Amino acid sequence: METEALRQRLVQEAAELSERLGRNGGFGLDRPMNDSVGELSGYDNHPADLGSDMFERGKDMALREAGFRRLDQVQEALARIDRGTYGVCERCGRPIGEARLEADPAVGLCMGCQQREDDREGDDNRPVEEAFLAPGFGRTFMDGQDQTGYDGEDAWQDVAFYGTSSDVVRTFSPQSDDDDDEG
Repeated sequence: METEALRQRLVQEAAELSERLGRNGGFGLDRPMNDSVGELSGYDNHPADLGSDMFERGKDMALREAGFRRLDQVQEALARIDRGTYGVCERCGRPIGEARLEADPAVGLCMGCQQREDDREGDDNRPVEEAFLAPGFGRTFMDGQDQTGYDGEDAWQDVAFYGTSSDVVRTFSPQSDDDDDEG
């Protein structure tokens, strides 16, 4: 494994990332949103007026965060080279494959540990509200329990009183006898 060549790639990437993050002025996030879009007030006549600008600002925040995160990964890889631990998995201590290091010199985990990390991240990266919502309406349906309060089933019955999607009757026919498309 050619550690010096990988070090040079990491140094070059760190320089490019630092220059890019500094050049674009923090993606315009150093100014209030109203100033960056040229509006006098954030309270427009319609809520959707600034929707595109808000989306772009959120995207800029994500891009800036990803840039800083990648810069941290590259700097950490350079520190591992200096410590003499480069190419060794930070979790299990096994060697990281040369092909993996060649593909991304900033990696710190072997393929097995990275796969376990990715699998675990999926579970940890869920909104906190899901813990409350699970198991959906099952927590409020109290049939079979000695409970006389207003529960989820009672709420559904009250809503269904006004109709459900199975109550819809098709009254429009896409083909009418009166249509003459032949000219």
